[in-house]
Parts: sequence; structure tokens; C-alpha cells
Amino acid sequence: MSRGACSRGGLTILLSAAMLSAAFAPASAASRNGQRFAIAAQPLDQALADFSVSTGLQMLYDSSLAAGRLSSPVAGEMQPREALALMLAGTGLTARFTSAGAVVIYAGSTSAVTLNPITATAAPVVGRVGANAEARAYAEAVQRQTIEALRQDAVLSGGDYVLSVRLWVAEDGATRRVEILKGSGEAARDADFLALASTLLFPVPPQDLPQPMRIEFRVRQRH
Repeated sequence: MSRGACSRGGLTILLSAAMLSAAFAPASAASRNGQRFAIAAQPLDQALADFSVSTGLQMLYDSSLAAGRLSSPVAGEMQPREALALMLAGTGLTARFTSAGAVVIYAGSTSAVTLNPITATAAPVVGRVGANAEARAYAEAVQRQTIEALRQDAVLSGGDYVLSVRLWVAEDGATRRVEILKGSGEAARDADFLALASTLLFPVPPQDLPQPMRIEFRVRQRH
């Protein structure tokens, strides 16, 4: 059985052949019935690919989450949910199964990325309260890509400040609109952020993504 992998803006989607032939079915047979697993401990991205092939489930996650992480071995007959929980044990990651036959892997609602020489954190909120796991995973991919862009900007990566924004994306992932909710204290820096954010191209958003995404960036110089 073959598999495909697609990555845009750090968001990785693993598609098994079974998933490609029955995309977005209400639920795969693997999610309803127990099956036998034999997936060795290995780099997490490869383990997730093997899990996708075994179950026919689509895996949706930010590729940076898997980097440097190792899976736990999974062996025996069990439900896919049990198998994936065992695989992710000790990684600090969590899985959510969606009704569309997909699995979203995420690290939680708050992420931190260490930059040089700053640390920036972002805690995204997507649209309304109670947004689904797929929407939250997408928001985390957006925040990570924006933080990476901040790291490359000499002005925006300097100083100590907090900046809160609302951001909308178009169907193709382009920034459609961005508004500052709480400025950094410097109008010129706020303008630089708006100019930067307006040029970013993110992964294609999930269908019916609740918008806007509300993200707070905290940039702090190391001392």
C-alpha cells in the first residue's frame, strides 16, 4: 500500500492510499474495529506515516512537532485510539480523532519557540470558543510560521514587547486581513508587523475554519 505526504508552511498531512480512495468518509473501518499493530519505536514522523498506512486515517500535524521526537513501540491487537496513545506516550503530544476520518496531532493551546536571541510565544484562539482540534492545529501552524518570519526580521525580532492581533486567511492560505488588538507600544513597529503579516502565505485552511484567529506574540530579549 502506497502513501503520500504533503507539507505546506510546516503543516504536514499524511495520506494513505485507503484515505485517498475514500476521502472524508464519515469514519474508517479501522476506527470502529480493533486491529493488529506492529510499529517499532522510531522517529515520530515515520511512526505516524506507518500508523496512517495501517489504519487508512489521515494524519494532520505541524511538521515541527515531530522533529527530534521518538515514538514508543506499539504491538498487539487494539483500537487505533489506543495504539496512537501508546505511540505518543512520553512525547508531550496529544491526538484528536475527527468525524471526517482524520487525526489531528497537537501540543496544546500554548506553544513556545526559542529564537536567537529572543523567545517568542503565541497562544492562538480560533474564532468562537470550542473550535475543533483541526482548527486549533491550523492556528498553531499559522503562529509558528509567523514566528519564523519574525525571527528573520531585524526590527521585529528586537526589543521586549507584546503584540496581540486578529488574523483572517483566504481559501488559498494567503493573509486576507490582519488587525492589531493590542499594540506593542511603538506605532512604527506595529506598522512593520502588519506589513510583514500581510505578505505571508499559510497552509490551505480547513473547510469552515472559524475566523478570525486571535494570536498574542510575546517577544523578549535574552539577557
